[in-house]
Amino acid sequence: MNKKSGSITKSKHNEIEEFIDTGLEKTEENIQKVALDYLDERGFARRIDNLERAKQHIIESSMFSDTVRVRKRREMVEDLFQEADEEELEKLMKICEMDTLLKIKEKMDRMTAKSYEYAVEILDDILTDADKPGNLMEFESFQMLLNRYASAGWRVISIESRETTNRKISMAGFSTTTKQVIVVFEREKN
Repeated sequence: MNKKSGSITKSKHNEIEEFIDTGLEKTEENIQKVALDYLDERGFARRIDNLERAKQHIIESSMFSDTVRVRKRREMVEDLFQEADEEELEKLMKICEMDTLLKIKEKMDRMTAKSYEYAVEILDDILTDADKPGNLMEFESFQMLLNRYASAGWRVISIESRETTNRKISMAGFSTTTKQVIVVFEREKN
């Protein structure tokens, strides 16, 4: 396992397994004594099942030896900066500073990123002011529609036309085609 500071690895942790020779003769009494010490050292309860497992562990560890041996794991920590000179440490500091600045910039970019909202208008006819009937009060020409959206902060990003067929009428033997204009508006969210 490596310990990191920012993006620089500063130390390395390795688990090492080693055999410790106790120097005790391999007798049942010595195996029991070392097993009890092993349980105490590891923080296990001195129960019969734990003692039997610890004894089995010690017997396996001592298999090719005339004395009682214990297999233990320990953590070795290696300081990777210990042998670094001043110039290397200075370079590492600059790398850390650049990494930190990049992370701050990315966060600022995400915070200031623009987001947009969209509106869609589907028009059956594009009427101009000249098409306005004299007595119709709710008439809105295409220009008036664009101005209404523009005054609310919207801008046109797409205009498409399409033809649609009315299927209910076409089943009766008649077919009606309607032309529609689709206008897509966009504005920045506040």
